[in-house]
Amino acid sequence: FLGGSDTWTGCKTTLSGNKSKLDIDVGYYCEGEQSLDMNYVAGHKGKKTTSRMDVSGVLKDASKKMFRGTIDFPFGASGAKGDETEDVLILGDDVVNRTIPLILCAEEDVEGNHGASIGRPGDDVLFYLAARGLSEQDACNLLARAKLEALAKKIGDPEEEETVQAYLEEVTGYGK
Repeated sequence: FLGGSDTWTGCKTTLSGNKSKLDIDVGYYCEGEQSLDMNYVAGHKGKKTTSRMDVSGVLKDASKKMFRGTIDFPFGASGAKGDETEDVLILGDDVVNRTIPLILCAEEDVEGNHGASIGRPGDDVLFYLAARGLSEQDACNLLARAKLEALAKKIGDPEEEETVQAYLEEVTGYGK
């Protein structure tokens, strides 16, 4: 998700067949006063189903983000596994980041995991990049670009990947 002053997105998926699988990769770049509201739900109904939600993005300036990720294991979803990870790079003093992970479990033989990495670039990273001639702003832009470029390569459509690359170059100031 790139640009847009207010964006709402989500997906509710029901994994009803045995060994059904869901993979979600979400990337975002919010700056200024943009807001992004995401709600993703993986409902495991079948046996031995798997879900993976990987959300990664950058929040700059006074942007706002809400991520709700739900993994639901109702009775009968034995052997199911759900993973949800989030990685947020914060590049602003007025950023508002909200993360609400939820794992619902009525079945005993399941595995649900949630992990989050949320924060600013470490002083050691900024020092390392400064020692190579980058200002703090340039270093942060480089880190933002690298984070989202990896996700852009997963799109699978060369034209869309090029659109994302051009946008990232514009907002970060870094080319390929």
